[in-house]
Amino acid sequence: MWLRFYLKSIPRIQINIITYTLALVLVVELIGFYTARQRINNTLIYNIGWVYLESFLLIAYFYTLEQNLFWRKRILQISGTLGVWGIVNSLFLEPIAGALQYFSLLPFAVFLITLAIRLLHQLLNLEVYTQKSLLSTPHFWISSAILFFYLEAVILFGTYYFYPEIIIKNVNIAFTINKLMAGLMYFAFGIAFILPHFDDLNKKQSGHAFS
Repeated sequence: MWLRFYLKSIPRIQINIITYTLALVLVVELIGFYTARQRINNTLIYNIGWVYLESFLLIAYFYTLEQNLFWRKRILQISGTLGVWGIVNSLFLEPIAGALQYFSLLPFAVFLITLAIRLLHQLLNLEVYTQKSLLSTPHFWISSAILFFYLEAVILFGTYYFYPEIIIKNVNIAFTINKLMAGLMYFAFGIAFILPHFDDLNKKQSGHAFS
């Protein structure tokens, strides 16, 4: 009952976006697992599902949190530009079914990293969500997870794109780290809106104990 009331205090759109993201990831990974077992090239599903759809969902998440009108307009403009660039890249540079589109992933990742850093800066400087402690704010955990995962992804796939021999020699370690970072990010997505509820509940119980 307490959890139901707690979740009602959070704008539903943000919970929905994270839920849709997790559902998308589940579908992509299931298809990816099946196609890999069948030795079918699954690059298309990862380009569409991860590089594009997931990126746009996470951008939408940051957009719902943005309170500055200037930044809201810029997010929409840059998102449109990234969409157009994705089409151009798919048609002329990196076929969408060929290999992972690093030249599409890179600008999406840089934009998401920028949005994550901006939100973290606002949270740390008490510019937003000042009524809650930092660790009790779901957006702190989600933005931190996005920041670290996309930093790792840019470095890993950038190295693989420009210096593939380095990754090939250490392929097990490299992609194990990538899977670990991805797992941690999606785990943070899954519990970010629930953990603060238990913190609030513990505080209420402590308050009753001393009253």
